[in-house]
Amino acid sequence: MTESSLYLSAERLDAERAVLARRVHRMTGSLTSSAMSRMEETVPWFQALSANERASVGTIVEAGVNSFVEWFGSERIETSDVGTLFANAPRGVVRALSLQQTVELVRTIMAVVEESVAEIAGDNRIRQAYLRESLLRYSREIAFAAAEVFATAAESRGAWDARLQDLMLDAIISDEPDHTIESRALAAGWHIDQPVTTLVGPVPQSRIPVETHIEQIRRTARNQELDVLVGIQSNQMIIVLGASDVSSFTPAKTKMFLTHFGAGTVISGPIVENVKVAHDSLSPALSAFQGAALVITTERLMNHDELLSARVLNGDREALRPLINKLQSQIRDDVRATLAAYLEQAPTIEGCARLLFVHVNTVRYRLKRVAEVTGFDPLNPQDALALRLALMLGRIS
Repeated sequence: MTESSLYLSAERLDAERAVLARRVHRMTGSLTSSAMSRMEETVPWFQALSANERASVGTIVEAGVNSFVEWFGSERIETSDVGTLFANAPRGVVRALSLQQTVELVRTIMAVVEESVAEIAGDNRIRQAYLRESLLRYSREIAFAAAEVFATAAESRGAWDARLQDLMLDAIISDEPDHTIESRALAAGWHIDQPVTTLVGPVPQSRIPVETHIEQIRRTARNQELDVLVGIQSNQMIIVLGASDVSSFTPAKTKMFLTHFGAGTVISGPIVENVKVAHDSLSPALSAFQGAALVITTERLMNHDELLSARVLNGDREALRPLINKLQSQIRDDVRATLAAYLEQAPTIEGCARLLFVHVNTVRYRLKRVAEVTGFDPLNPQDALALRLALMLGRIS
């Protein structure tokens, strides 16, 4: 309390406070209008708000002035709680504004009221000093109240966002109907019509908590303007990424996330059209990650297509379906017979040529043709295994 107000009796202070409270109350409308005008003129983020959000801010401005009048005129001015101003704020305000913006809003309201002190209190310096002192105390109390409300809101929003992401990831893994995934994606703030890819790898085992890795993954995605889902399923960590364009899924961006996986190989799934069909990317990535235990590799990042054989041997027979279809529909019978002879009977070009009574260059040409059509080279041991399994499964399909 200022030195000048110390010379007033308690009864006199109550009387002065009542007079000033009535005067502020009569000016509520003009103070609110002045504060809104000040916001429009000097606060850039206010100008960028939508009409509904600006209306919500207007409600807070008016409530702020009324709250000050009620607080100032209260007999319990020393202990009155001003937190109800933000506790009862429209939910749209809490969603639209950051804590920093809210503090700026309160500062603007208080600055407008302070500039009107002389008009409210008249020439009485004691009244002016007392009103300014009260404004300072109120600003401090309301700043603490805003911080508490927004901290609580942020904590609740974080928990709810995490729950939404878990539900969305469960829907993708379970391949639930498109409308279910779409509704959950919209609730989680995803862009549902942009391409999606996936990463599956070991859960981090470092001293850093898994939750910290997950938060860093989300921060990295935001910095790269990517939508992201992160989840832990048993011994594997799953990342689903959405981007505005396929070109955004560059190797450099993908490698940014690798440091947050545990030791071992990370599998990338195919790029699919949108989040509604994200299962078509995640399913082969999960299958390849589970099948990776069957092969010896030092690769940190592998594509799901590089482990087709391991996926089949691990029980995913559908993994070779695209390759089987290509062998059956896009490869001539004589080329397919040459491939089978080379892989199953005579695993050298010369031996295959003798077996089929053709020139060695004919064998070379036909095997090269298989590589061109399928993308799998019969001369590569890993590709050769996938091709042989595809031939075998194709015979019984």
